[in-house]
Amino acid sequence: MVVPTLGNLVSGVIARSLAKGPRVYVNDMDKRMSGDGSQHEAAQDDPIALARAFSDARYGVALGGDPVEFRVGEGAGGIESRLPAAYYAFITAWNPEAESQPVGENLQSDDALVARLDGLGMDYRRSWAQAPDGAHREAGWLIAGIDPVRADALGRDFGQAGILSWVAGSTVRLHMLMAMPDGADLPHVDWIE
Repeated sequence: MVVPTLGNLVSGVIARSLAKGPRVYVNDMDKRMSGDGSQHEAAQDDPIALARAFSDARYGVALGGDPVEFRVGEGAGGIESRLPAAYYAFITAWNPEAESQPVGENLQSDDALVARLDGLGMDYRRSWAQAPDGAHREAGWLIAGIDPVRADALGRDFGQAGILSWVAGSTVRLHMLMAMPDGADLPHVDWIE
């Protein structure tokens, strides 16, 4: 089963070795990324299924050389102890409007997000989202110190269907950046119009 991640699926991730360093492949799995940036079938027309997929995905960030995983509905103490802040968010710029984009366009969107984060003076680290089986990954950024309202606005600015956001000491929450559909009573999911 293929599960989408926040900006929808690609077959890998190109990452930067450091937040502001040159773009490099970070591991052998990433070298196998498809050349066209195509996504697999995602639940684009079903917001509830999309929210479930985002909730089921695994997220990670390298802090101090070690990957730290985090998930919707769980605490993120491993991140909070290594990167103290009052608020956190995970945002990607890949595949805006839940539409497949070529890798080059995704990289341009990613660069634009980095420029925005730099302009805002944010503390951010390369992170990723991946399907539960690890087969599909997508690049994103863990942002420390960004309040939920600003994080939601940033996600909208980059055309994302959802972002992750949380207050230090609480559980990671999924913010779906759309109206709540009927029957969407999902744990740890906020529908933000």
